[in-house]
Amino acid sequence: MPDSAVHVARIRKSRGQGFERDLVKRYRDAGWWSYRTGGNSAYLPDVMATNDATGELDIVEAKAGAKDHLYVDWDQIRRDIFLINGFKRYPQRRLILAFKFLSKKRAGKGGDYERRELREYYKLVPEAMWASMEGQTVCCHYLKGNPDLPDYMPPFVARHRKGQR
Repeated sequence: MPDSAVHVARIRKSRGQGFERDLVKRYRDAGWWSYRTGGNSAYLPDVMATNDATGELDIVEAKAGAKDHLYVDWDQIRRDIFLINGFKRYPQRRLILAFKFLSKKRAGKGGDYERRELREYYKLVPEAMWASMEGQTVCCHYLKGNPDLPDYMPPFVARHRKGQR
């Protein structure tokens, strides 16, 4: 039986990769070109999606988990800003934070789980906020989302979306 810390890390990684693959599929179904760039590529975002017909580029950091809070570190946001600045041919360039809170959450220290509603939040990190966010970790809460960032309406039908029109 594998070490429990290693086992938990593999489960977390698997959740994130599954969400990234799902986002790529949703973008493609909406007529966009999309690609999962996550993994061990330390200087790339989780997902890149482009729509050449409309001149749009979405750089997506995707987080999925069963806890009440999910985080995106400044290092990830900084590298995404660096990357997005290399794509000036796209008039609409967006940095998107996608959060998926799973429908079950561990209850206490035992092996029990509590059921809850699956929720997804899509947040835009506007260019006007990049400088003021420097060094900060972005947190998204299961119940509240992140009220500091504007909601983003993705080009696909988002399931279980909260905090959006």
